[in-house]
Amino acid sequence: MMNYLEWSEEYTQNAEELAKVIERLKAKRKGCSKAAKKELEARIAQYRVYHGECVRIAALLRERHRGAA
Repeated sequence: MMNYLEWSEEYTQNAEELAKVIERLKAKRKGCSKAAKKELEARIAQYRVYHGECVRIAALLRERHRGAA
């Protein structure tokens, strides 16, 4: 049987790590040239998508755990 709660916690941890990466990239973009800033903004946007997916999947897995328990 799948351990949905454990799996959910892994996704939550990944989301937390991605949030840290996003914050580091935000701090890094200060003082950059326009081209570098644009590149960082694109990376931040992509990491936000990844973060949102991790949060969404973690919630779905928690719900699955509640239904399976």
